Amino acid sequence: MLQTLRGSTAALLLPLLAVNAASFRSEEGSILSNGSYQLPTSFDIASTQTNREGADGASFWSSSFILGSNNHSYLVLSHVLADPSLYRASILDITDPSLYTQFETLSKPTSFYSDTGVFNASFPDYGFGSTSPSDGLSEMRTWSAVPGAEFDLTFESTSPVLLNGGLGVFKAGNSTVYEWSMPAGKTRGWLNVNGTKVIVDTAQSLTWYDRQWGGAPPNWSWFELHLENVNGTDIPLSIWVWDEEHGQRGVATVRDGGVQNVIPVASLETSGRTFSSKASGATYPLDWSLHLADGTELSISSVRDDQELYAPGGKLPTYEGYVTVAGVYKGSQKVEGYGLIEISPPDAFAM
Repeated sequence: MLQTLRGSTAALLLPLLAVNAASFRSEEGSILSNGSYQLPTSFDIASTQTNREGADGASFWSSSFILGSNNHSYLVLSHVLADPSLYRASILDITDPSLYTQFETLSKPTSFYSDTGVFNASFPDYGFGSTSPSDGLSEMRTWSAVPGAEFDLTFESTSPVLLNGGLGVFKAGNSTVYEWSMPAGKTRGWLNVNGTKVIVDTAQSLTWYDRQWGGAPPNWSWFELHLENVNGTDIPLSIWVWDEEHGQRGVATVRDGGVQNVIPVASLETSGRTFSSKASGATYPLDWSLHLADGTELSISSVRDDQELYAPGGKLPTYEGYVTVAGVYKGSQKVEGYGLIEISPPDAFAM
């Protein structure tokens, strides 16, 4: 069941941010419907969901934005990682951000694939994988039986693919990052809230699925953002920012009107509002001012200070927080939205 974890600043959780105002809208289509899959990528998207592409292992990640049958909104995050081998999840009640739970479990190295070679990571109290033994792309399920964080979600790949960096690959420091995203898939299922099964409102829920391998930027901040459009077609953005020896680097991949664009990050600044974790010792910013080279200027704020996932002893911490967004898109259009910030602190994955 979803437990109450009240941080030291829980009473200051930005009550005026209207955290329940976002409309979660999945897309009705196909992951291969906008033509981006026809770009000359170095990999086949469907094959990266199997052990045959050379992309086996690495990271399989989802964030589900849910309207529940109790009229509360939730963020459910699920992640399985090959190296180091771990699985983890969190649940945030967006309507009442004082309600939050998380777990992170270190596991022995294991195969993330079924006997047919399709993605299907299975553990005694957690699972993430395709619902089909032959099709790893069309539909996936993730579930948890971990006490305090029980859920069972199935999502379809009904949203056109977003190829990070333009072709699904970019350089960051000494790493080559391969990544594609499915930003707004149709979602069904349930989660347990204080002993009550809350049913997902499929018409007002979505899941972002992210597939990554090859490497990761150093000490990264990654934003998954959804800018809400009045015409009902939201704009998804995947934004990476990291520090290199000669300064800050960053890239935003944006899909607008069915067209994918890659925009340089002009700057990312933080405010003085931070959260210092007693579990890991890491300190995370909670507000950001993001400027893109196309004139987009966004103010981004975490709705709850403590949204850190970590293993026992504070090991392998990562901040995965629900955020609200407001600003100007392309220099002229006022926008609002929501999303998630992921922060990897220095040496986060040092064992």
